[in-house]
Amino acid sequence: MRLRLLSCLFCLPLVFIMAPDSLPPAPTSTRDPLKEFENLDGKLPDNASMTTLAERDPILFMKWCLTRYNREVKGYRLVMKKQERIKDKLLPSEEVKVSFQEKPFSVLFLYDKEPRPAQRALYVEPANEKEKRLIQVLPNPPLAIAGIQNIDPHGATAMANSRYSMDEFGLKIGMQRTLGPWVKADEMKTLKVKYLGEKKVAEVGNRDCWVLRRFPYAEPEDGGVADLTVYIDKETWLQVGSTIKDRDGKVLGEYFFRDIELNPKFDDDTFTRKALQGK
Repeated sequence: MRLRLLSCLFCLPLVFIMAPDSLPPAPTSTRDPLKEFENLDGKLPDNASMTTLAERDPILFMKWCLTRYNREVKGYRLVMKKQERIKDKLLPSEEVKVSFQEKPFSVLFLYDKEPRPAQRALYVEPANEKEKRLIQVLPNPPLAIAGIQNIDPHGATAMANSRYSMDEFGLKIGMQRTLGPWVKADEMKTLKVKYLGEKKVAEVGNRDCWVLRRFPYAEPEDGGVADLTVYIDKETWLQVGSTIKDRDGKVLGEYFFRDIELNPKFDDDTFTRKALQGK
């Protein structure tokens, strides 16, 4: 029986059992490094003022969203639903339960719905620059017999089914990924962002959101993005949804976050190997 099972393993894709050093190098990202913006000073605006900023000054609007995040958020639990186009193929929609904390930067993915690339995945920022960045992965059965695997977050294996690496996950990083190119385009006098009003967004639990769309782009960015719509929760000011398209209107990715629990108390084992093993 053991020989038969091992034989089956070698017949399956080696997505989570190949060693990082045996993989081809990951493609070079075309996006700028994610920028950390300075917090704004003073009292947070009220929602009426934020609506005015969304209409007239989307950059300042997003800076206030990030400022509030930095003041108030230390971590969260949520459910992420995403669908992405990789190598011109639109992959099936995924749903992932996520636990996240800012310090130390830690992300735990729990895949409990099909299709799922693994059972669980964990990334914790190394304590120092000398330590190697690695994702710890518990593969799906029967590959799970090989145990927890370590993979490069920017390697071909980890990026085979995702536009963004696990060490670049997060609601804050999502807002930085929106704002950074806006600032750059504004400096070049090419930024066009339209406020589309307020909308109850079903994908995030029918929460009220401000909706902004950047279109058109002077030139595609971030691997072909030429049309971006973002959804900002009116209560929390978090970017809870985004849709990116290419210049032909083809969807490159959709990302929605619901059931958000801010600043939960995590167990001591949440971001450890025990969490991967379900203990």
